[in-house]
Amino acid sequence: MKPAVLRRAVPVTFCVPWSVQLFIILKEVKPSMHSHSLHTLLQQVYKLLSPARSSCSLCQHTSTPSSRMPGLCKACYAKIPWITQPRCLACGRAIGCPDCSRPEAGPRHFVWNRSAVRYSAEMKEWLALYKYRGHEKIASLLIHMLKHAYVQAQRESLLASMPRSADPIWAQPGARDVRQRRSAEGAQGLWEADVLTSVPVSDERRRERGFNQAEVLARGLSSAVSVPYSELLHRTRHTDKQSFKSRMDRVRDMENLFAMLPSAPDALLLRSEAVHERNSADSRSKAIRPLRILLLDDIYTTGSTVNACALALKTAAASAGIPAEVCCLTWARS
Repeated sequence: MKPAVLRRAVPVTFCVPWSVQLFIILKEVKPSMHSHSLHTLLQQVYKLLSPARSSCSLCQHTSTPSSRMPGLCKACYAKIPWITQPRCLACGRAIGCPDCSRPEAGPRHFVWNRSAVRYSAEMKEWLALYKYRGHEKIASLLIHMLKHAYVQAQRESLLASMPRSADPIWAQPGARDVRQRRSAEGAQGLWEADVLTSVPVSDERRRERGFNQAEVLARGLSSAVSVPYSELLHRTRHTDKQSFKSRMDRVRDMENLFAMLPSAPDALLLRSEAVHERNSADSRSKAIRPLRILLLDDIYTTGSTVNACALALKTAAASAGIPAEVCCLTWARS
């Protein structure tokens, strides 16, 4: 059998890993009439050493996967419009926000909202695949993105507690109060939620979709960040879809729409006691803080839904005699 012929010599140095050297050499191997079996074997080794390729959960194309998000290809990952620096500290919007400064907006019952991404055309399609077409694999991607936003919210609280130079973001209407709250969070150490819950859907909507999309995301995040999940709220009536309604119509629809479940006060009391015991055993904890309830939903548009839920959650905590504050985490901010 004649040996395989290389088109050019490949210098072998100690600076290049042996696997890379072998990969280059095998790529250069040319088959001959008498070395077909050897060539076939070497091609199998070549495939083994080639960069892994897999099917993307979104586009279904077989391509190089993203190293930053399992199940997603590099092309789809590049389309994600992450919100890394929210311009509104209250609602987490990535651009200028007129909503939080409107006099007619009414009281805000949550401390802050943070979202993973902007609600772009691509993100709208991703959510539709998950929410309306039942692509269950996408849920794990959205949960991974929510975890990214959760960790970013933790870092933000630490940054807010540090001396900062003049930054226009802190001069916005309502920013001072949010900054003070975030600064207090950071002063107590790394911020973390005490209990996760989600925006409930009506029975009609659950039957229509087969699941509550916000609850699935919240339970997934609960496992990812090791924070317990509790079902605390229910809808008192069914409402039409909010997508095509005006801001004022949305606000009116939310009046008395959410109420606490009968088990909610006891569930919050148990969580409060567990947090108190943990803080008492931690010598670094210097102050008793409110119970931190983190409310999850898929998309933040006007904030009327999460605000109505936050009011119901604070009512549930008050009925159990628990000081509590509600923060919100949504997958997308429109």
